[in-house]
Amino acid sequence: MPVLLQPAGGGDNPAPEGSREEGPVVPSAVPVRRKWQSAFAAIAWGASTLAFVIAGACLSYATVLEVDRLTRLTTPTPPEIAHDVIVRNAKDEAGHRASFRVLLFTDEFRWRLSSYESLEQLAEPSFTTEMKNVLNKAKEIIAVGASSEEIVQGLSTEAGRKREEARAARRAERIAMWVRAALSSPIPVRKLNVGHHMPTKGFKETSDQRRVIIILVIEREDGTNVDQALRQAMALESVNAPVFEALLTRYSLSANKAFTWVE
Repeated sequence: MPVLLQPAGGGDNPAPEGSREEGPVVPSAVPVRRKWQSAFAAIAWGASTLAFVIAGACLSYATVLEVDRLTRLTTPTPPEIAHDVIVRNAKDEAGHRASFRVLLFTDEFRWRLSSYESLEQLAEPSFTTEMKNVLNKAKEIIAVGASSEEIVQGLSTEAGRKREEARAARRAERIAMWVRAALSSPIPVRKLNVGHHMPTKGFKETSDQRRVIIILVIEREDGTNVDQALRQAMALESVNAPVFEALLTRYSLSANKAFTWVE
């Protein structure tokens, strides 16, 4: 509805009927400037606003990091894996923490006896999408090379063990090659040689001693000695996860004070 405007100087008398004008509404609002009682109040208000913005940004960043951390910890077990064990917050000797995920592969991923190139049932493994997702979430990846207790006939125990330890090292290198082919971004890959399985009493089927094992470093504080933290993780969980007990005590090189890493 149009607004009727009074002409200037019209006083209290209404304008004649023919002199009435119609026009648009003219906004009369004037921006109000905030007046502070003191300069200190203005500075305090500005500082609090800035702090709120910074806190919101930090919260958003922390949320992203937490989602990434939980994704690494809760990624579903791939179909290639028979046993999936996570150990959180294992400490090195300086108190730095790391978390590990140990992946023990299924029967298809057993090394062929006396071979460091071929598996029993697979010439060359092709990792599933689920397996690749797990690998690509890791901070570091450790390929574990191991050899079963058999030794080549005609060799002494010492010579046979040295030969099998060398085979275990080559198996670690082969696993590392498979892992690198499955990665979509650069992730450090270490090669751990646990050596030759100690002899067991009586006849024993040894294919379990030749299972493919991969260990993921899923969290790690700066400065963590992964060797020490991994050893503590295995010691803590050896009762609940027999694979740890075996890796720590039943292979020739794992019993040393420090692990043997393949260069």
